[in-house]
Amino acid sequence: MNRRHAKKSPPAAEVELEAESVGARGDAIAQGPVYVPGLLPGERAIVEVRGERGRVKEILSESPERVRPFCPIHERCGGCSLQHWAADAYRTWKRELVVTALRREGVSGHVAPLLHAHGQGRRRATLHAKRSGSDLVFGYTMRAGHAIVDAKDCPVAHGLIRKSFPALRNLADRLTPDRGQLDIAVTATDGGLDVSCAWPGEITLDHRLTAAELAAKEGWARISLKAEPAAERTRPYVQFGRARVVPPPGGFLQATKAGEEALAERAMKAVRGAKRIADLYAGCGAFALRAAEFAPVLAVEGDPAPLAALRHGADHTQGLKPVETRHRDLALEPMSVKELEPFDAVIMDPPRTGAKTQAERLADSRVPVVVSISCNPATFARDAAILIEGGYEMDTVTPVDQFAWTGHVETIAAFRRR
Repeated sequence: MNRRHAKKSPPAAEVELEAESVGARGDAIAQGPVYVPGLLPGERAIVEVRGERGRVKEILSESPERVRPFCPIHERCGGCSLQHWAADAYRTWKRELVVTALRREGVSGHVAPLLHAHGQGRRRATLHAKRSGSDLVFGYTMRAGHAIVDAKDCPVAHGLIRKSFPALRNLADRLTPDRGQLDIAVTATDGGLDVSCAWPGEITLDHRLTAAELAAKEGWARISLKAEPAAERTRPYVQFGRARVVPPPGGFLQATKAGEEALAERAMKAVRGAKRIADLYAGCGAFALRAAEFAPVLAVEGDPAPLAALRHGADHTQGLKPVETRHRDLALEPMSVKELEPFDAVIMDPPRTGAKTQAERLADSRVPVVVSISCNPATFARDAAILIEGGYEMDTVTPVDQFAWTGHVETIAAFRRR
């Protein structure tokens, strides 16, 4: 008889370790390597080690760079990993993530100091809820795990989200099924809070009435159930320059408004003067619609929902240059060299996997200016190396810190044809 056995965890051992550095995900690295959340370089600790993962049991010697975290669930929550590190040391480390990634690809150039762009706080959050007997667990995913850490507040979130925490918990209590998990994506838009819920099972009339009742009571702009709007008090819009755009439920935006504006300012400065611009991986149009204030734009995006939002924003904004939208998966079908010929500038902001094939096409093209934006230093550096090999010179690289107290960093640079 065949039996399935659960994979056993490696045996645990308590050892004394010294943290040597902090890795790209925010975990300290000790000899082995062993990855230990919560330690800082130079600190010694008793650590429970399983395989390559460690858990601090006792810190024996503290770094002078250690500070008190401001969130009570910091050690367990997956939303932040470095609240215990002093600001100057943390910022130096985060900039170095970009420097190191470039060096590994053989790319040299000036990397500006880290730009702090936390602004009013993270405007997007995904909260989860499950039932545990008669109790509801509501909060964020645990660090390095799948369990939910119960949260009463989130000090790094935008004020609109923080203010709604009790109401969101109430919503979760009324919608979470007896079995399965409820996910609530919340976005603080310029028009108010946008709430989008998803869970296994059918949507009932009671679900719709509950959602509409709470949205009206709390003054939320919109609430959606499984991407289908259940109630809309006002349009949950975001402002991209002169254009107003209503993202689809749960749609992507840069993590903070300050971060988006910092990236847009640098991108627009690089492409201003171009006679025609292509925005690749255009999303809802954060860059395309700003660029359309001074030049015709082609916006290319693989997801039809944000592309439709971009199209609507362009059609309802006076004074823009022509905006053409094109639905296309650039990972499967990148813009060819011939298709790139009409453009004086290209902006690309791909997902974490980067845009290797598209970068190769750009390297073979004669496009004068390329602006590369990325949330992954490793793929940014890889794509930068491709562009440089193809005859581009890289301007100053700016690391932008939207996800403060984490290992996530946004990177932007312009590349100019030699």
